[in-house]
Amino acid sequence: MKIGTAITNPGDMRTPITLYRRTVATGSGGFQKPILVKIDNVWAKWTNVHGQEAWIANSIQAKMPATVLIRYRDDIDQTCVAQKGSQYFEIVSMDNVGERSEYIELKVQAWQPG
Repeated sequence: MKIGTAITNPGDMRTPITLYRRTVATGSGGFQKPILVKIDNVWAKWTNVHGQEAWIANSIQAKMPATVLIRYRDDIDQTCVAQKGSQYFEIVSMDNVGERSEYIELKVQAWQPG
């Protein structure tokens, strides 16, 4: 698979993640409470930032930044959350790679629910 000028092996997409949509539910007493609604489990190519990207991420105080490549989905946006293991990550930006609707590259950083 060729993404831009880089060759990527689909076998590199070996990190399981879970995608969630952030929403608000009304609890007892009419109080609103933020909740996560599961969208799906997907396989991803997870790359923690390093080198120059790490310096840039540090300058904007990003926590545990990473680049995540997944197959294209039209049901996610920047309000969604990715879970890897027990850690949650908010989507900072997304790119429909090459505008081909085959892959999406997500820039993520650590996020604390609640």
